[in-house]
Amino acid sequence: MTWNKSLLEKLQKEGKIKNVVITPDAKNRVQIPKEVGKYKLHIISVLERSGLKFVEELKFSQDRNFRFDWAIPKFKIAIEYEGIFSEKSGHTTLSGYKKDVVKYNLATILGWRILRYTADNYLEIERDLNEVTESYQ
Repeated sequence: MTWNKSLLEKLQKEGKIKNVVITPDAKNRVQIPKEVGKYKLHIISVLERSGLKFVEELKFSQDRNFRFDWAIPKFKIAIEYEGIFSEKSGHTTLSGYKKDVVKYNLATILGWRILRYTADNYLEIERDLNEVTESYQ
């Protein structure tokens, strides 16, 4: 996927990404902040292009403070980026993994469908999103 200056500026203006440095002398070269990364930018881009209304950091339960990375409330579809290749990933610790299991079980009980991605499979989101939303049409 190619990230152009206008798309990144749009995402930054909408508050979906932060700290993007677009160097004036580098034409279309853009430095993506480490905390956002190309994986999350790809997911955001696919969601933007889909035309579906999505929410970031949606708290889906009144009883717990669990949040989805992204959600499409109309279809109760949650999208999670697991970041397991990061040095600071809570997903790889025993307590972090246990918390994820509790979160995903609660979400399933409440009727949510959860799409989970890592750096190895994030490119599959567009196909998966198309397949899961087709079942609602």
